[in-house]
Amino acid sequence: MATNTQSGQAQAPVALAPFRTGTQRTLSSDGYTNSTTPGGSAVDIPDYTPSPNNFLRGLWIQSQCTTSANAATVVFAGDGPFNVYSSITFQDANSKPIVGPFDGYTLMVVNKFGGYHNNPDPRASAIYSAVAGSGSTGGSFNFVLYVPVEVVSRGFGSLQNQSSDSTFTLKMTINTSANVYGTAPTTLAPVVTKVFEDGWWKGNVAGSSPTPPASGSTQYWTRGTYNALNGAQQVQISQGLGYPIRGLMFINYDVSANTRAAGQTDFPDPIQLVYKGTSYWNVSKNVWDDQMSRAFGYFQTTFDTANGLENGVFVHFNYMSDLDKAPGNEAGLGYLNTNQGDLHQLIGSFNGNSKLFVVANYVATVGSYQQIQGKI
Repeated sequence: MATNTQSGQAQAPVALAPFRTGTQRTLSSDGYTNSTTPGGSAVDIPDYTPSPNNFLRGLWIQSQCTTSANAATVVFAGDGPFNVYSSITFQDANSKPIVGPFDGYTLMVVNKFGGYHNNPDPRASAIYSAVAGSGSTGGSFNFVLYVPVEVVSRGFGSLQNQSSDSTFTLKMTINTSANVYGTAPTTLAPVVTKVFEDGWWKGNVAGSSPTPPASGSTQYWTRGTYNALNGAQQVQISQGLGYPIRGLMFINYDVSANTRAAGQTDFPDPIQLVYKGTSYWNVSKNVWDDQMSRAFGYFQTTFDTANGLENGVFVHFNYMSDLDKAPGNEAGLGYLNTNQGDLHQLIGSFNGNSKLFVVANYVATVGSYQQIQGKI
């Protein structure tokens, strides 16, 4: 006979409360500090390995440089001071890159348009500074960059980090002074790099899920390069194909000037994004800039400033906009679900010889994409 006298059927198991129930955020230093002065050659600095905790959300890179007795009229290069790191890579235990490899400016753009924080612009932080001009501290700077692991703050994408045998690694390279500065300070000063680990501590909370949603799902940020684009082009975007794409960014440089300012002028106007024969984005540069300004709240009319847009940077953010108006608080409903070999194109006419970087954010899900939609 059945044990349930009312229904004649066994009772269904009680659903667990969400992972975030009773889960506390941790932010801590492992003691990593490096001091390296930029010179004539790029320098690899020691690797950083996060200490085992419960679940890893991301890493924070603090970068500080303080000059003294400067007499030069210091000018930062177009991507400075963030490009003081010529390469940043966060990789898994099998040396597969999860974030990168790319330079510190590209990571800054990922911070600014990746949908991870309420105030995502590193230049708009209260601690940000980049001192130009002829003052005694000309050439000094202070900023913090985030290396994202978790996708959304409900835990989705945070990675288990409980064993010293399965380690993650952050690799960084200090750039040359000539790439960081247009005009360098009289005396170059060391760049002091510190790393802080952001994670979740899961307490013993009865009735709550012990793991994040779709535990083991991992987001990746990767960058591809497209050289010598001039005139009418149909660029096949290969980054992220085969996975649900969460974000897509285009960073354009003029080849002759080697600047994004000239790359802004060179970028096609109008521009189309075409997926499997369907044109889903066909806009002018002005409208695209307007859409980014509205979505992220960047209101300053001067580009490359706090709360302003970035020269030569165009971001398709709609994949990560579904739960509310702000990109980044998504439920995973709007990702572009792709297959290897799909036709995904950028179509337009470049107004000058350009070097285009395509930065894609895709998610390798545990189970099918359909199984996680609306559940993260």
